[in-house]
Amino acid sequence: MSSSILINITRPPTPDCEALEYALAMAAFDIEVKILFSGRGIDWLNAGQASRKPGGKSPAKLLSALSMYGIDDIAVAGGPATSDESPKTFDTCQTISQQQAANWARDAHHVVSF
Repeated sequence: MSSSILINITRPPTPDCEALEYALAMAAFDIEVKILFSGRGIDWLNAGQASRKPGGKSPAKLLSALSMYGIDDIAVAGGPATSDESPKTFDTCQTISQQQAANWARDAHHVVSF
């Protein structure tokens, strides 16, 4: 039986980008990863973000690496912040309903929030 994890990102990017680094690490160990952005976590999806510290990784580059690690379930929880005017620019990110988000959490073996 394979393990799965839902990573719920509710805070904006940090200088070390721990949330996406964690996602990539879990995927490297063949753990099924789903990523849900909500609240201020949606700030991760703004286009053209540079690294937040010298020599650090940029959120944009980490987002683009997700598919290489087999992380294809990436979503924003539906609500006012996900309207058409949203800054969401990461192409493979879908918008899902609150019910779908709850289903992702229910179906995951582990749920981690950042």
